[in-house]
Amino acid sequence: MKEGGLEKRKRDDQVMYTRHSNAGYKTYEKILASDEPLAHLNPEEQVTPDLSEKGIEFAKSEAEKLFNSLDPQTDELFFVSSGQARALETAVIYRDVARSKGFDVIAPSNVRSEFASTIGGGDIRVLRNLSLDNTVIMAESVFNPDRTMPSINWDAVAAQDPDLKERWERARAIVQQHDYGSWGANMFHHAAAVKEIFPEVETSEERYEKQFRNLQRLAEFGLRKAVASGMEKHLKILAFGHEDYIGHALSKYFKEHEIKNCETIVFRPDEAGGLTLERRGEKASL
Repeated sequence: MKEGGLEKRKRDDQVMYTRHSNAGYKTYEKILASDEPLAHLNPEEQVTPDLSEKGIEFAKSEAEKLFNSLDPQTDELFFVSSGQARALETAVIYRDVARSKGFDVIAPSNVRSEFASTIGGGDIRVLRNLSLDNTVIMAESVFNPDRTMPSINWDAVAAQDPDLKERWERARAIVQQHDYGSWGANMFHHAAAVKEIFPEVETSEERYEKQFRNLQRLAEFGLRKAVASGMEKHLKILAFGHEDYIGHALSKYFKEHEIKNCETIVFRPDEAGGLTLERRGEKASL
């Protein structure tokens, strides 16, 4: 135990939110190239592994850095994740690195997903507020830069919706007029215009209101529970998710929307009973 002991120090409970590592988005590719390109993603039937070899190694490296900043003698970990394969696989890598360093990992009573149980071995709980809408794969494919645009079975699209390709091409033209270089940046900047053509597409601000706000409330609840539980160690809730619902929050509080692969932002309780959000050495009150 560090000098002074936990009983003589203020609690340091945190929610550490990490975007998934570099991935192939293989389930999306499979759906769009199939005979059912308008199908929804079934979270229990995803293509794995989805992380690239580069993504696996990068996640290991970033996990080492993260856990070197914590202490297994004073910090205890609880893992939650989106139900998408790329987030779960990233969480598993961080979990494995944490265990190798001697951290205690609290097992959830229910992981809430057979797929997550298979990948994570029962240590990672799936949260709906960290997961993505699985019904808008075709419409949101317009945000891909040319280098990552998946193959689409247009013959099958025409058989299911004869007018969709024309709408898709109009939306795609909006993105190509100013391609910001990544799916996330294009979604952040162009979603409002694309929504005029595909009303089912949500903007970054809409996802902020729908998911980030709920994530904030869950963080507040989890951190209050840690204090009330009387647990000896500090609780670190490690959450793994996506950029979609984070971008507007980062833009609002830090004037920049990007969260990189395996970048971590930190929620901490403040003395007023609220939360602060920390990113790249900056702090904002939520």
